[in-house]
Amino acid sequence: MDTIHRPRAARAGRRLAACSVMASVLTLGFATNAGAVGNVAGPSTLTWGETRTYSDGLAVTVARPTAFTPSATSAGHRSGNQAVAWKVTLKNSTTEAFATALVAVYAKYGKAGEQAERVFDSAKGIGAGFEGSISPGRSATVTYVFDIPKAGVDQLDLEVVPDVITYDGAHWTGPLDPGTGRVRQT
Repeated sequence: MDTIHRPRAARAGRRLAACSVMASVLTLGFATNAGAVGNVAGPSTLTWGETRTYSDGLAVTVARPTAFTPSATSAGHRSGNQAVAWKVTLKNSTTEAFATALVAVYAKYGKAGEQAERVFDSAKGIGAGFEGSISPGRSATVTYVFDIPKAGVDQLDLEVVPDVITYDGAHWTGPLDPGTGRVRQT
């Protein structure tokens, strides 16, 4: 009978250890940006170039999207689709360093709001996202690239969540090319 209970005890111990690790990660996330709040001022949806400022002073700006040509070694881009790049800027007007480890960026496209795949392109310096922290009074800008079917570039939605635990996300919407809704031909 003891041999039957030992595996259960071992599984329970592993579950307890996994829960402890998750609790530590969540605690660390709350500690890194203590005092941050999810309340925002202004509309819930913005257009390219507008800034969302949170009540603690953290501000997020998303620049107008641009067409991006991935290198031959990129990952996440499918032939026939349009890679689209956005510059996302975080400005820290708080009194403490802002840890960027939990920044999340998502892109959706088309009428149905389908999830876009992120493009990683180390040859062009695309993919790492935000790293480290941002000192008070300083900014950081990162370019994010997503793969969009060409029929979906008329309706783009980029969501930025500064910290998935303590901040609400904000959405920027619009077409790739505001004049026509299409990729500019050069």
